[in-house]
Amino acid sequence: MKAPKNILVVVDPTAKEQTCIDKAAHLARRIGAELELFVCEYEPSLSGKPFFDSERLKASRESLLAERRKALERLAEPLRNDGLEVAIDVAWDHPLHEGICRKVASAHADLLVKDTHFHSLVRRTLITNTDWHLIRSCPIPMLLTKSSAWSTPFRVLAAVDPGHQADKPAALDREILEWGAWLTSTDGELHAVHMHFPASLVAASVGVAGVPIAAAGGTADQLIQQEQERRREELRQLVGPAAIPPERVHLKLGTAADLLPEEAERLKAHIVVMGAVSRSRLQTVFIGSTAEKVLDRLPCDVLVIKPLDFKSDLPF
Repeated sequence: MKAPKNILVVVDPTAKEQTCIDKAAHLARRIGAELELFVCEYEPSLSGKPFFDSERLKASRESLLAERRKALERLAEPLRNDGLEVAIDVAWDHPLHEGICRKVASAHADLLVKDTHFHSLVRRTLITNTDWHLIRSCPIPMLLTKSSAWSTPFRVLAAVDPGHQADKPAALDREILEWGAWLTSTDGELHAVHMHFPASLVAASVGVAGVPIAAAGGTADQLIQQEQERRREELRQLVGPAAIPPERVHLKLGTAADLLPEEAERLKAHIVVMGAVSRSRLQTVFIGSTAEKVLDRLPCDVLVIKPLDFKSDLPF
């Protein structure tokens, strides 16, 4: 990966707190990246579609966008006073996720940062439809932030799949680790985790009329142990270039959908870095089923990485 030089922050003009701006600014300070604060606005009552546009509606739209620009200037001013390069922009576009993706393309952004929300009572993230669409269609890495502040020690958990059981290209795992290493390069610690459900356990359990077939080469426990050793070696080779200490490399028996949120909670991770890659036969872009199940259960921020050859399916 190349360290991001242009960070695009999607601002919710109705939010009381702008945690995403604070976190994006923290990242920008570390590497001298430029920030751009962006509001994508749309109000159906002012759209004038399909046949009723008027000069009054156009004036109302311009007035609303002017208000948004003033609000962004107020947010940008203290950041500029702190030495950051901060641009602002507003757009009238719809639907929201397509407007954001169009801005990503025109701004040549390297990283998208956007707030999401966490509901402490049910321990679930309230990911909106816009967030899901962006995860599926945004061609650059996307950091979804929650209200909790980053603290010291800053911990990042990279979720990798060295066996590529989810049809993930090996390059994506390397990209995930590189982003994790970049995030923790000055003041943090990087952990790597791989969860797997042993194929040998399934094979050893297959039988005819309920009678298990004898597993060639050993008992079920032996086969599971052999597979664990193979996975551990694959994981060791994958994380080797990242120089992650052995005590921060975790191999877990089970499904990522079940265990990744638990591991993030156990380690008190601030960010989980994970990949999203799968596509349907109709060439429509979807995120993988694991990511679908995990994203709304993670107790921390999440950075979603796409493969280098990812292309948005949106018409620009």
